[in-house]
Parts: sequence; structure tokens; C-alpha cells
Amino acid sequence: MTQLAALDDIAAGTREQIGAFFHVIGERAIPDTRVNYRVHWLALDGNGRDRTAALAHHLYYRIADYCIPRTRLLEARTRDDREGGNAQMMMLQEEARRLFIDSDTSGEGGELLLYFLLEAELNLPQVLCKMPLKTNSKMPIHGVDGIHAGRRENGGLAVYWGESKLYTDVQAAMTECFSSIAPFLLDDGTGAAHRDLVLVREGVDAGDRELSLELVQYFTDDAPERLNLEVRGACLVGFTHDAYGHPFEEDEITMLAAVEERVNAWAKSVGTRVLNRDICDFEIEFFCMPLPSADRLRTAFNDLLRHK
Repeated sequence: MTQLAALDDIAAGTREQIGAFFHVIGERAIPDTRVNYRVHWLALDGNGRDRTAALAHHLYYRIADYCIPRTRLLEARTRDDREGGNAQMMMLQEEARRLFIDSDTSGEGGELLLYFLLEAELNLPQVLCKMPLKTNSKMPIHGVDGIHAGRRENGGLAVYWGESKLYTDVQAAMTECFSSIAPFLLDDGTGAAHRDLVLVREGVDAGDRELSLELVQYFTDDAPERLNLEVRGACLVGFTHDAYGHPFEEDEITMLAAVEERVNAWAKSVGTRVLNRDICDFEIEFFCMPLPSADRLRTAFNDLLRHK
């Protein structure tokens, strides 16, 4: 009997947590593609201040979940429950912190943000932690930024290759994002995606041995399950949007005309790039994220890693 149903229960986070930081607006399927498009507009607090710092803190609190394999997390929680306190989990948090690059220009905060949205909003769990595989903490992850999985509607498994970009300019961010992910979507498993497919097969960790063993079969070339593995994409493009504020009219439901215009323009830009790269037949979850300042979010997160 298949164990894949257990995938639905292991993702970390909830939609309520997403709602604490973002207004999700403009959701749609982009015509002539299989892109599921949505805009995440960073919320303002009751005093009209954007929640950049709060989001950076929340991402920091998730670094152990992102960096440490599920089996090790479960073992640490079990030991803490037995011994009392949270020493084991605190040690994993510190271990995770040391895996990040100490750089003002690192994009790893964006990778963590994509992880948060996929797990908490779409219930797509990460099935391979790539951060511990780095041989040098001063270097970025090679290959895709994240690897998540979910059950296909008609049976089988969908693997999501993740790619994130936090740039000042939206057009540059979109261009770089799709240029990076297209080779992995188009590859048959012998080119750009080969290394990540091997890594998943060798290191998949769902926190449950039986589920992990079943997942391995979908990444094994000579296993029948391989026929039921569908490759999909998950993209996050975060960028600075100067005209920032609350996105709604006074009723807090109707989008402001100027916001709706930008949401539509960004959607059109996404569709154009997908069609130009011949990846319109791949299902892609696209998170469009205008921010008061992409650099400020990156700096706030990096400062937490440095304990500033």
C-alpha cells in the first residue's frame, strides 16, 4: 500500500502564518501556460509600518527546519521531550545558522522564503535538505534552490524544482529566475537536473523510513514508479516596488486600481518569459513579491544570522 498520502501531513507551517505577513492577491492561471500566479504583498501593521523586520525574524526562526533533515529534527525533539528543555533543538538551530553564507549579497534568504511559502501555503514538503551538503559554507548551493514534492492529482509524485531571486529590479529578477530554472525543467535527467535527481535518490528524508523508501523509487531510473514522476517548477521573484502601501481600497477587499494594473503587468511579464523559454507545458507555482526594499529584507535576515 502506498505511503504517499503521508506527504500531506509533514509540511511545516500554516496558511494563517502566511496571512500574518502577506496579502495574497491577483491569483490566476496565466493563459497559454500552466503557471499558477499569485502576488504576495507584504502587509503593514496597525501603525502603517511594513513587516520587513518581522518577516526576517520569522524566516530566521525557520532555519533549522530548512537546513536540518527531518529525521534529525524528530530525534532532537524526542530527546528534548525525554530530558526536558530545548537543548537539542537549540543546538540544531546553531548548526543551521553556521551553514549560511556570511555575505551582504547572499540570496539564501530568498531560498528560505521560497521554502516557507511552499511548505506553509501550498503544503509541499521539502524532501531533501541541500544546505548540509555544501562542502564550503562560504559557497552557495549548486543546482536548484529547493526540492519539494507533492502527490499528483491522478496518482504518482510531483517534484518541484525551486528557484528564487531577490533583486531590486523586477524585470531582471524574472529574467534570471526563468533562465535558471528552464534548464532543469527541460532536462530529461541526464543534463542539468541529473545531479539533483541523484542527490534526492541518495538523501531523501521525509522523517518516516517507509515514506522515504517509497519516494526513492520515483527517483530511480529502473523502477516502475519513475514513470509516474512529474517535474514541476516553483519560483519566487522578490523585488523593490517604490509605490508601496496598503493594496486595497477602504473596504480592504477591492484592490486599488494602480495595484491591479501592476499585478496584471507582472503577470504578463511572467507569461512572456515562460513562452519564450518553451516551458509553458510545465506546471509552475509562481510567487511574485513586491517589497518596500528587497535589500532591506536581505540585510535584516543576514544581520540575524550574525546576531547583530
